[in-house]
Amino acid sequence: MLVIDGLRKSFYDPGRGPVTAVDGIGLEARPGGVIALAGANGAGKTTLLRLIATLLEADAGRILVDGIDAAADPLAVRRRIGFLSQSTRLYPRLSGREMLGYAAGFFGLHGEALEQAIARISERLELGEFLDQRCARLSTGQAQRINIARTLITDPPLLILDEPTTGLDLAAARQVIDLIHRARSDGRLIILSTHIVTEIEELADRLLIMDHGRLVFDDRPAVLGHGEALARAICSRLRLEGSP
Repeated sequence: MLVIDGLRKSFYDPGRGPVTAVDGIGLEARPGGVIALAGANGAGKTTLLRLIATLLEADAGRILVDGIDAAADPLAVRRRIGFLSQSTRLYPRLSGREMLGYAAGFFGLHGEALEQAIARISERLELGEFLDQRCARLSTGQAQRINIARTLITDPPLLILDEPTTGLDLAAARQVIDLIHRARSDGRLIILSTHIVTEIEELADRLLIMDHGRLVFDDRPAVLGHGEALARAICSRLRLEGSP
């Protein structure tokens, strides 16, 4: 499903000079699992996710999704990815239904096929009570559910979720977590960036810890412990194994 080899990405920061956000990362992942991505702010997590989603071009290395080279055919890769980032926003004047139609149209989903897709995702995420409301009137949890529906509307095999429960109340966060469980059961590969240890414990088959653009841990979360022990172990990896 996903192969990353020798991936590098650098930026120029006026205050710090050249910054290597992703530094030689490599990994392989198969369908039907949840990979949690953890690390401090500035560790390179969002840059890595944006590279996989083809929103950024790598300086070196390669990304293959379903055997397709992201640099050679980014559009084909985007058709196989659902990407939800912290900066994803809804158009306030559109209804939830119109927002889903707008997003799906970029991938060639129109007419009866679109209506069927909206009906399926609306039933799965229980959107019926607010699907036709303007997005400006939605609560934070309702807006996030529309955003997740937008991510899933084209039935992508790879989901990239960048802190999807941030800012949600407990009930809305639980709905997102349940959705991730269902997506894994459907055979999708999910990459979940999160700083919430309970989400890592409940959802992740594999934990990646990033620090200064590098992977400093790649294994099952249970290897590091549970609960507070897991949280302390993650922090320890960032302090002791990060490159300067």
